[in-house]
Amino acid sequence: MVNILDEAVIKEILKSMIIEQFKNGGLVLELTKRDIEKFKHCLALIKDASIPANEKHEATIFVKGMNDALKRLHEMTGEREFAIFYNYCIEGKTRNEIADALNIDISTVARNKEKALKKLSIILYPEINITNMM
Repeated sequence: MVNILDEAVIKEILKSMIIEQFKNGGLVLELTKRDIEKFKHCLALIKDASIPANEKHEATIFVKGMNDALKRLHEMTGEREFAIFYNYCIEGKTRNEIADALNIDISTVARNKEKALKKLSIILYPEINITNMM
């Protein structure tokens, strides 16, 4: 049985872990990755004829917001970095496939994908990123 002292210690440890993750930018990157997965899921929902209209409407609103964020990302990153990000994160292509298609090194794919992911996190969660800078 967990006593009150143990619960308090557990809460403090969890809080410090969250703060540490927050400081390192890990939380905002996880939120961004979650939004990318939700974006892909919502795109599939919109195309599914068996989904009720109200669910499609909510999915459409989310997709519109993500599309706007992706347009801003494209403007910020340029063609190549955006293509790497989009092909890897949205279309699910492997690093090898992207590297071969663009005639670049696999490590370049990884670096550009991470840079674009961080930029997208700034677009989607500016308030968290500003807090991380303080």
